[in-house]
Formats: sequence, C-alpha cells, structure tokens
Amino acid sequence: PIKPFVRHEEQCPHCGGKVRGGEVLWQGIHVCVSTVCEGCGREYLEDMRVGHATYSPYRVEMPDYILTGDAKSRKWLGEPLRQSLMNPSYDLAVGMIVHKMKASTRVIIVNTMDYLYGHALLKLLNVQREYEQSPDLGIIVIVQKSLEWMVPAYVSEIWTVDVPFSRARNFYPVLHHRMIEELMRFDEVYVSPAYSHPNQFDIEQFTGVSRYDEGCESEPRITFVWREDRLWSGSHHIARAVQKFPQLKRGLKPLIYHQRSKIIRLFRRLRESFPDHRFTVAGLGRTGSFPAWISDERVTRFDRESELRVCKVYAASRLVIGIHGSNMLLPSAHGGMTIDLMPKDRWGNYAQDILFHETDHRLTAYKYRFVPMESSVTLVADMAAAQLKGADHFNMQMMEERRQGEHSVWRGEAASGRV
Repeated sequence: PIKPFVRHEEQCPHCGGKVRGGEVLWQGIHVCVSTVCEGCGREYLEDMRVGHATYSPYRVEMPDYILTGDAKSRKWLGEPLRQSLMNPSYDLAVGMIVHKMKASTRVIIVNTMDYLYGHALLKLLNVQREYEQSPDLGIIVIVQKSLEWMVPAYVSEIWTVDVPFSRARNFYPVLHHRMIEELMRFDEVYVSPAYSHPNQFDIEQFTGVSRYDEGCESEPRITFVWREDRLWSGSHHIARAVQKFPQLKRGLKPLIYHQRSKIIRLFRRLRESFPDHRFTVAGLGRTGSFPAWISDERVTRFDRESELRVCKVYAASRLVIGIHGSNMLLPSAHGGMTIDLMPKDRWGNYAQDILFHETDHRLTAYKYRFVPMESSVTLVADMAAAQLKGADHFNMQMMEERRQGEHSVWRGEAASGRV
C-alpha cells in the first residue's frame, strides 16, 4: 500500500534502527520511497519491492547519493538508478496520457516501465494475476507506447508514458508530479510487485491471439525468428559491438548474410522431411531476401498491426527457432515448440526468454529445447526433425497415466450408478 499510508519496513545499514517510510518517488522503472532512520536520522531513497527490485532492492543514501545493494545487479539496475536521481531529466516533451475505462476508488498499479522490451512485457503479464487475485481493486497499468496494445481490456485505467526504451532509465520529475496528481483521485492505492518472471498468465488475454492448436494444422509452419543485433553466426559479440560503435556496421553485413544462408540451409534440410509444412522467417530487420518458398514476414519496425500479424504466424507454428533474447517471448508463448540458440555469455539467463505454457514438466522438457548457438545447421536440423516427428508419440506415452486415471474415475462412477 502507498495510500492512505506507505507500508515500507527496512533496517538502517548504519545503526540497525528502523527506517520510517515517507513519500513515494516515481523514478520510472523504480518505485522509490523516501525514508528516515528512527535511530540515527539518516535519510534514504529506497526501492520498493517492485519489478527486479523484488529481489535486488537498492538504497541511495542522501544527500551524497551513496548506493548500496546487490553487487550482481549494480551495473545495470542500481547504478542507473543513482545516476538518474543525481541527474534528473527536465525534458518537457515527455508526457503521459491517461485512458479511463472504469471508475474505481481503490486501485492497484502495475508499473511496466523498463529500458528493455522483454522486461516490460514480462511485467505486463502480472496484470492477469492481479485481476484474478484482487477482484475488488481496479487496475492501473503504467505502460510505454509500444506495449499499450497488449494491455487487457478489463483494466480500469492505462497510463501511457511517452518514454522510449532507450531513455527509460532516466528520472523525469514531470512524470513523477503527474502521477502524484493523478493518485489524488483515489482513496486506496496499492503497487503490484510486478514480478520480473511471472508464471500465471494466458497470452491470449494480452495479444488476443490463441496459442498453437495441434488439432488445427491446416498448414503448419516452422518459423525462424530473425534479429540482426545477435546473430546465428558464432560472432554475436561483433553484432553487439555495432550497437555501441555504428561505424562498424559495414562489417556486420557479411555476418547477417551468413545467418541468412544458415537459415536457408536449415529449412532445406527440414523441407525434405516435412514437405507439407510452410517455412517462415519473422522478426526485426529486412537485410537480404529469401527464396520464394520461404515466407518472409520480417519488418523494419513493429507497430500494433505488425505485432498482431506476427503473433498469428507464431500461433500457426509447430516449431519456432531463434536466438536467445526478448524476441523469443511472444514466439514461445504462441508456438507449439521452441529451439532456443544460446550464446556463450547467456547461459546464466537460461529460460528467461521463454514463456512456458505447459503444466506437465515432462512435456515442458520435450517442447522447449536450449542448445549452444555454435551448433551446426545439421545438428539443429536433426534435433528439430526428431522433435517434430516424435511429438505425438511422446505425448501419448507421457499422458497415458492421466488418461487411465480418467477412465478409472469413469468406471467408479458407473459402478456407483452416478453416471
């Protein structure tokens, strides 16, 4: 809760005294609260346990902006917070549009703001849990423009902030004051933890597109998710360096064409075993072209229409293959099975880019594969072919016990005359 009172209980790192919560500071990605130690009187700005701060909260001691918190996340989460508070942005072009759908005096806020698309999308999925667990509260979603289209229709309000991902680490006092002003309309306000990796969601509530249905395979697809900043080339560090040093972009093009060549070879091998399947490339960036038998669904930029269209492509895909990253979230949520190609430096982020929708752990292990990005075209093709060919038989073996259990229940009801 942050209204009518702020509940925030922490301990002073200097004297061990209790810190007393004061006012909320809407930093952007972070929801902070000003605190004072009842023992030594030191003042802090502290993370509320929201988003990634649910497990990596940071504290900034005032007035010297001394940062304390988890060392592992300090570089990408803690230090940007400190820098933003020290150097607030007074960009007057930054704004917020409030969309009111339902009236409510008691609300819970889901703050999805982030500097990474994948982080923001994962936070947005928390909306369903709040809706189901707190039906007596209206839901307010703070969202950036590119994800506004995915906010479920049942929320009370959408606060759309005009802040691109690239600038979302900044602290905008104008947004803070606007949010404080809007909150005056409500009697009770709570802040959702907005977990960074929620597991309670139905993707159709967000995209309006259902998941892959094995019973509706009029023209099943095998889809590769294209990206040009992390390539299936064994040289992904070069691609990442181009983001920091655009002058290297000319050196990136051969690697992109090398990725294109590998995808064509992969699809040719799979086409031999699955001639009735449609082969598709979808994703961001349109460098190079593909043979006519490969459907090219790539875009130069995403908007509501193109995102919706590509979600339908994923939902028609028996198998989706792609490089690890946020680009695999929606494909894995909609597609039947996935193969996630893992760069060497990303094994510590294992499974963070996959939206699992299986409840049986055996089916999860079968349907979601993680392999080194250095894997050859032949290896990936053989794995994909085996995964596709064996899916029905594997499902039959694993689900037999469940089916027999249902039969036993039926027989018991029949014997008791309850059928």
